[in-house]
Amino acid sequence: MMGKGYKRLAQTIIISGLSVVIGYLINFFITPYITDNIGIDAYGFVSIANTTVTYATIITTALTAFIVRYISIAYHEGRKKDANKYFSSSLMACVILSFSIFAVMALVTLKLELFLNIPDRLVHSVKVLFILVYINFIITTVTTPYGAAAYIKNRLDITGTAKVIGHLCDAGVLLILFSLFKPEVWFVTIGKITTAVVLLLISKIVTVKLTPELKFKKEDVSFSIIKEMVGNGIWNSLNTLGNTLNSGLDLIIANLMLSGVATGQISVAKTIESMFTMLYQVVFQPFQPRLLKAYASGNREILRKELQNSMKICGLFSNIAFAVFFSLGALYFKLWLPSQDYVLLNSLTLATVAGAITAGVIQPVYYVNTLTVKTKIPCFLTIASGLLNIGSMYLLLKYTNLGAYAVVLTTVVIMTAINLTFNPIYSAKCLNESPVIFYSVIIRHLISAAVMSGAFLAIEHLLQPTTWMGLIGNVAVMVPCGVIIHVIIMYPKEKIKQLVKRKSK
Repeated sequence: MMGKGYKRLAQTIIISGLSVVIGYLINFFITPYITDNIGIDAYGFVSIANTTVTYATIITTALTAFIVRYISIAYHEGRKKDANKYFSSSLMACVILSFSIFAVMALVTLKLELFLNIPDRLVHSVKVLFILVYINFIITTVTTPYGAAAYIKNRLDITGTAKVIGHLCDAGVLLILFSLFKPEVWFVTIGKITTAVVLLLISKIVTVKLTPELKFKKEDVSFSIIKEMVGNGIWNSLNTLGNTLNSGLDLIIANLMLSGVATGQISVAKTIESMFTMLYQVVFQPFQPRLLKAYASGNREILRKELQNSMKICGLFSNIAFAVFFSLGALYFKLWLPSQDYVLLNSLTLATVAGAITAGVIQPVYYVNTLTVKTKIPCFLTIASGLLNIGSMYLLLKYTNLGAYAVVLTTVVIMTAINLTFNPIYSAKCLNESPVIFYSVIIRHLISAAVMSGAFLAIEHLLQPTTWMGLIGNVAVMVPCGVIIHVIIMYPKEKIKQLVKRKSK
């Protein structure tokens, strides 16, 4: 069944998935420690600080959105000199831009208490947290051009391994800090900086080994190339602005209009959501080099098959993750954060991660806009939906008693509607294809999500777990059942028969 390319794809997904698991385990142990020892309001500022980075990426996305695309396509087309010009120019621009943004944000952080409601006991720690978050932002931004080598050679398994190593270093640093010193909220970011440094160093080594043609040369730095990338990427920046309006201002609004406890509760829910997002993005990332190569070759049949296959696999992971949480979320929070209002936390999180049902399967569809460099219309819609989201959120908070639910539900409803209507239709138009190529997968995916959620809930009622071991045992039963359900629904019977025959040989 699987050729060399698909074996590497599976290997990359497994390795990258391991990095997600390690990242999850770090959050799993750190969150209750912070909420119990520093306060759930303090934990809210960790998410707020990370969220403010999305405001900075509104600017950097204009540059970084197409860096890998331009370098990779030029390289695949044999234009090695042009590829190096894109590489050198983007690296120089990333350094200058990220340091400039850091300088501005450092000044803002000095008077951060004027912009946020920060308890007096946390003012100093929160300021240090914000400074460290932006140091991490610099390192991450500068790493972007070095990521092209792994895409060009389809060796994202190496990048995944680097992330695993980085997360292990992160865990080690956190263990040392929380064991030896009085706990501070900014310790979390020290660990993330460690991960970012490891990823930067390994990415540089990978670039030297896999694509020695890509070297920073001052003479290859071209303002016209930077202008070209930014000219196309500006629409991605506006799209990022729209995404920020859709989900990046949630915690800021909660901080200003709700209590610190409510903000912390929303922060916990969004932390779980971020793990969902990381999961299906990690699963989709290994498909990107294949899509880039298929698009560069001009073979639309291969591109179509790669898109549909990536949608099915991304959908498998997002459906299993949602269905597991749908059935076991209440027990999970009861065991994980027993000192908090775990019933409310579960309800908020379920409302938040409901968006994963469509967001997971639609990840490859988003990428079509990057492949075709057609991002203007999507960015206008994203901004419009973001403004609608902010307006709806404000009105619901001011004139209803929905409270924290108003913050999470508006985003989910709006983004789900866009994912089911505009995104597949417009992406199909960009490829001069019928939307059926996407909807044929999406409809089956939604059926799979419904059947899987019902089946997992039945398993939970049958086994009735009450402990961590019981919860893990339920997951062990649910995951293979979910794979079977998804494969039966998503793939034609003839395809399944072919796979079974090949496996039996």
